[in-house]
Amino acid sequence: MDIFRDETRDPEALAYVLGIRDAVEARLLQVLEGAGDIPDNLTAAMEHALIAPSKRVRPVLLYLIAEPDAKAEDAVLNLCSAVEMVHTASLILDDLPCMDDAQMRRERPTTHVAFGQATAILSAIALLTRAFGIIAELDVPPLVRTRLAAILSKAVGHKGLAAGQEVDLNGRNGLTDETEIERLNWLKTGVLFVACAEMGAVFRDMNSNETGYVRDFARHLGLAFQTADDLLDKSVDPNEIGKDVNKDSGKATIVSLYGEHRARMTCLEHIDAAKLALRASGVRRAPIEALMDRYLKSKIKFDEE
Repeated sequence: MDIFRDETRDPEALAYVLGIRDAVEARLLQVLEGAGDIPDNLTAAMEHALIAPSKRVRPVLLYLIAEPDAKAEDAVLNLCSAVEMVHTASLILDDLPCMDDAQMRRERPTTHVAFGQATAILSAIALLTRAFGIIAELDVPPLVRTRLAAILSKAVGHKGLAAGQEVDLNGRNGLTDETEIERLNWLKTGVLFVACAEMGAVFRDMNSNETGYVRDFARHLGLAFQTADDLLDKSVDPNEIGKDVNKDSGKATIVSLYGEHRARMTCLEHIDAAKLALRASGVRRAPIEALMDRYLKSKIKFDEE
């Protein structure tokens, strides 16, 4: 069930977004083909996690910002696949019993539940390495490949997702205010959103000023997504969103410290700031705003009172 379904103000823009998501899905299947020399169990685990039902927000966002012409579309779709592989690998690792100990993800059992912890870890490593192999093989100038690899590796590593998960596991109890929680949300979610947006800007050959606006847009978007996710963790049935809920019970979040209404307001403030930066960037707004309306804004409801 897709509880994020929402009628956009621009049906044509939404149809365009969904068409890109379909293209990303098709490319993911292609990049996993030809794996006959890989152990069947490892291939199955990679497919289990990667091809599961997903919104594909990050790769679609990358595509929308890159807005490739016909000549560049193949390379952009490959890069989108690489980004989705990195994101999926991070989810496999986050779900492990030694981390978040999740049982369900993307409407199916988590990878370690379905295939065991060892194969789950190996599948995450395989997806990560395959992602950077895809970037190395892109048919783009060498300098562009180097920049893309550097952006994504920074987002994943000790200054990005890995740091965010470490704080989430071993440092969250020390967080006492909204600024510190937003810093964690930036590491857990925002950095990969910004990396996707920046890689799109690299493909588009945007100048530094335009890229700055794109980065600012994606930073606010990522923070809004994480706050929305914290709200969902407290308020919905796991079968509605296809993953475990109440995983943040007892942890410091904007919801737990300040309440659901404050969290909704914070999320909406980030959405507004994201749209302001998007307008200043010069990127075509309608498809990206349709993406936001469908997969983010419909999560956030004002209190009735």
